[in-house]
Amino acid sequence: MDYFRGKRYLNTLQDWERDGTAAGTPEDYLPRMRALLHRTGNPQKDFASVIVGGTNGKGTVASVLAALLQTCGRRTGIYSSPHLHTIRERIRIDGRILDKDDWAQWISDLYDRTRGFEAEGYGYFTKFEALTALATSMFADAGVDIGVFEVGLGGRYDATNAWDAGVAALTQIDLDHTEILGDTVEAIALDKLEIARAGRPLFTPATQKPEVLALLRRECRERGVDLRVVGGETDGDWLCAAREFPHPEMPDRGSVFRKNARLAIAVGRHLMGKDLTDARIVDALTGLDLPGRFEAARRTPPIVLDGAHNPSGAVALAGDLAGMSKRWTFVVGVNSGHDAGGILEAIQPLAEKLVLTRSDHPKALAVDKLRQCLPAGLSACCAPDIVEALGRAGLREGNPVCIMGSLHLVGRAREALGLPCERDGFGEDLHRESLACLAKACANLDLRIEPASDDGNLFRIRPPGRGPVYFLRNRHPFNDYVAARLAEDKAYQYELFTGAGLPVPETMVAFNPFADERFSRYRTHASVDAVIEEVERRFTFPVLVKRNKGSLAQGVFLEGDRFALEKRLRTLFEHSGFLDNLILVQEHISGPEYRIVAARDELLLAYEKVNTSPCGDLNPLHGSTGFAKRVDAPETLEGLSRVTAGVSGVIELGFFAIDVIRSPAGFQVIEINPNPMCYFYNLHNGRSDFVGIYEKLIREHLQILKPTPA
Repeated sequence: MDYFRGKRYLNTLQDWERDGTAAGTPEDYLPRMRALLHRTGNPQKDFASVIVGGTNGKGTVASVLAALLQTCGRRTGIYSSPHLHTIRERIRIDGRILDKDDWAQWISDLYDRTRGFEAEGYGYFTKFEALTALATSMFADAGVDIGVFEVGLGGRYDATNAWDAGVAALTQIDLDHTEILGDTVEAIALDKLEIARAGRPLFTPATQKPEVLALLRRECRERGVDLRVVGGETDGDWLCAAREFPHPEMPDRGSVFRKNARLAIAVGRHLMGKDLTDARIVDALTGLDLPGRFEAARRTPPIVLDGAHNPSGAVALAGDLAGMSKRWTFVVGVNSGHDAGGILEAIQPLAEKLVLTRSDHPKALAVDKLRQCLPAGLSACCAPDIVEALGRAGLREGNPVCIMGSLHLVGRAREALGLPCERDGFGEDLHRESLACLAKACANLDLRIEPASDDGNLFRIRPPGRGPVYFLRNRHPFNDYVAARLAEDKAYQYELFTGAGLPVPETMVAFNPFADERFSRYRTHASVDAVIEEVERRFTFPVLVKRNKGSLAQGVFLEGDRFALEKRLRTLFEHSGFLDNLILVQEHISGPEYRIVAARDELLLAYEKVNTSPCGDLNPLHGSTGFAKRVDAPETLEGLSRVTAGVSGVIELGFFAIDVIRSPAGFQVIEINPNPMCYFYNLHNGRSDFVGIYEKLIREHLQILKPTPA
């Protein structure tokens, strides 16, 4: 299976993170995980393990420790959760996210090895258990020396606790997930303590609550666990002196980070001894990125993103924020099952302005329910999604802003802010930005627009004297149906444009040689080898490989040699849908890339897709430093207008976009899109241009005139 089918397979597995339901009885969890590891060859035996549990700071401690070990020359794997942008973030080797092809291979291997697993008698394994097994397999195959595993939930029954780790660490323990772990810190500590093993060290900070520390000392004595209290001053506690964390070099990390880093350094000292020098600590911490953990998206005035999702985490965050400014604008979204009221109360003393919103996570608390959790004396405005929430936060007004309450919300905020990330696709906010512009245009025209579906994707206009007109996300009624279908089909596009003499890259169409016999009349090549032989006759590497349909540079690949091309073609052909059998191979053209937004033969707007740093994505706008720069130069606009007229002479569309590249030979038409998206342009230029475009299209298409003021 390819990566996206592999992801879909994982999504068929029971997932507590998304639906909150348990998989069988707790007593079966660890036996089931051990049976799953046995099916995959017990790869956890091939490397040393460190397990990190606790309530807050697990991800930071695990990430810092992995960086320290790597700096000492140890090949290191880290398994963490949840992820911000792509599930591939959860399994990293030497700080690197594995690529999609690697994931596809390992998911396929897991699928093959676990057929009939329910016969083991423990029920079906869960998504988290599958990911844990994948991590151990990937680590073993990569020759990892030490794997660092962050506990998912609790400790006693967590999948990461199914084998004996050589070292354990417990971060700060507080109330969270009380419906599962218990409603006292002592009960929660007992559950989390189960990750420790007799005769092996357990590291924990001296800043634990007194009752938690007393319980840990008592239980560890009885169980024979070697407790190491980091920073402790009483007899028998293991000391971590302040000099072992050179924090002056990182004043902007915050006290919460420094506390968690001290714990990680203590574990690192135990594992590496004198190899972990102060200089190596500084190197590791200086180069460490922790997205979503007290992350500064902007320095002056500050924009801080933090995943604090419970009251104790919010209190600690507020303490660090207070050292930067006494008044903040907060953007907050919380998942159900967390103490939203406690979170809001913790930030209340600093909250000059509060915007309540929600992420797209299934467990995200509805905004109206979150509003009901406001403590007395704290008011808030509400926004349905992160894009609107950031707009209401007034990022351009120069006030300090903090986005917090959920790592899922932080992930969406990072994408909206254009921060560096690797993702598998784009969120719904991107697709629905067109509806926001449409709504504003209708308001300017005094035209009523109303939702026509419960999911918020479908809207309806009822113009005077005619039936309803519908808009579905970025899809609109301004195009002829057949013309729009032609514009969605890249193969027909290139055939028509080439026949009309328009400047397009050299393009070759290949029909899937593995397709069903009913499609024999369309077959272009007898085999994948035959496709490659023609490519080598007609093209020079690198070449672009494209799915026939798709947008946002999804399904577009740049392949540099025959081997890579063969691998890509086989993957695409073998995993194509029943009616999705066309692949395009195209010459790679370098040069500045532009987008034209047009109506019939009229250029409405043009912008350059600019990226100031190397971008792994084939669309410059999708990189961390990508932005849309409006084209105003008359000479460039004249050339793009000629392209628009040429395209319109072949396929006439009421509203569409044209992507072009300026090569030494002039503008080359890359493709057209009958449903333009405005998200990336609006992100950098505001909504006014596209609102004006929608006003124009509505007036002309629906023959509606803006009322003249009395």
